[in-house]
Amino acid sequence: MSDVRGLDMKQWAYIIFISVLTVICVCFIALNMRSVSKVTSAAIEMERYKKEMADLEGQIRKAGSERDLANQKLSRLEAEISSLLEQRKTDLQKIENLTKSLEQKNAEAAAKPPAEKQKTTEQVVTEEKPKQEGVEGDQEKHVKYDVESVMKMISSEGNLQDAIRLIITSEGIDSTLAQHGGDPAHWVAAATLAKDPDASQVYHEQAAALYPDSSMALASLISSQIAHDQIDESTVAYIDQMKKIDPTNALADCYAAYYQFHSGDVEAALQSLSEASLKDRFADESIDLLMARYDYFLNEGCTDSVSLGLSAFDLPLSHMGMLRELGEYAMVQADTLHGTAQYEDALKIVMEVSKLGGTLSSSGRFLLSDRVGIALQISALERAKQLYEALGDIAKSAEVDSQLKAVQQRSETVDIMVQAFGCVMPNMTEQEIADYVNDTILNGEFSTLHNLPEIAAALEEARKQREEQAAETVTP
Repeated sequence: MSDVRGLDMKQWAYIIFISVLTVICVCFIALNMRSVSKVTSAAIEMERYKKEMADLEGQIRKAGSERDLANQKLSRLEAEISSLLEQRKTDLQKIENLTKSLEQKNAEAAAKPPAEKQKTTEQVVTEEKPKQEGVEGDQEKHVKYDVESVMKMISSEGNLQDAIRLIITSEGIDSTLAQHGGDPAHWVAAATLAKDPDASQVYHEQAAALYPDSSMALASLISSQIAHDQIDESTVAYIDQMKKIDPTNALADCYAAYYQFHSGDVEAALQSLSEASLKDRFADESIDLLMARYDYFLNEGCTDSVSLGLSAFDLPLSHMGMLRELGEYAMVQADTLHGTAQYEDALKIVMEVSKLGGTLSSSGRFLLSDRVGIALQISALERAKQLYEALGDIAKSAEVDSQLKAVQQRSETVDIMVQAFGCVMPNMTEQEIADYVNDTILNGEFSTLHNLPEIAAALEEARKQREEQAAETVTP
């Protein structure tokens, strides 16, 4: 009986031990399972976290790229705004200087003694002291040039330039330059007024040497070298210097393209042309040149209004010829590409020329800039229309055709204005000439001509004729 009890106790102990062990194992397994679950959950969470971080980094990179692009656009806009503000500031200063100059001249005229005022009113061209018997030597001359006398000179000499050559003397140039030699515009003006081509070239070279940071001085010398077929390594140096001191000016890149076409480096020329088309201004320093020439005419005895008129009506813009030739060179390349069915490359060239023409037309204050710019646009847009037709792009062809018609209409308007002004100018009084030049300086020649009654009448007549022709075309 005791053995049975003892055996029962062992069994019970064994059973209890096994039970406890089982419970421990179950707890251990449960704990391990929980740990595994936690590890698995942590791993899944970690993977999700990594994915979210990768997505976030991608978004950060994208935002960074967008920020950099925005900063680049902002920097470019700030540079353009700065350039426009600087140009506006320069224009306002020019206008202020002109106003002060005219006020000073009017004040001086008002302060003259009555007798001298009367002499000015009579507008005597040449007054010679009468010869006295027994007195040897040349008679002294006092020359005054008013509108009437200059018109007579133009009539007798045949053109305005010949009359100016009679008015401007080498002594007068030296005298004016002695007073204003500190201004590069007066050196350039001297070059435009000198009768001798060699003397003119010397003035150009002296201007660039004395004022290497003057875009006007460099541009005038480069244009002179091109006009006299004296393009060499010095031309390249002047062009590079001009790019540095006036980086937003398309003219320097156009000079580079012209030189590269001239030297046979077509690829570099097309690259320079492309760079020029990206810039939205041609530096218009014509007002500085006009006012400098004005001083030379005053010094030779011309009245205020005559000095202004002669300065404006015969104002040389020498780079215009270069731009015409550059457009022709570019069109030859476009036509060559067109002939080999490289339409896209040809389109790129003609659209760049069209953009340059539009920029030139809008940058200048005088009609010459308009006319040259319009000619570039018309030539380029005509080629563009042909290229789009060759590509079968009817929509683009129609769009270009619409642009072309608008430019051609403006060209016709400019031609009418120029022809009508040719009849108006000989009858203008001194005050009308002064008003015309002042308005051109302030508002541009295109707007100024629009405000002349004779020009407005000519434009209205042309408009009526176009409407009548259109009506006749429509009527069966």
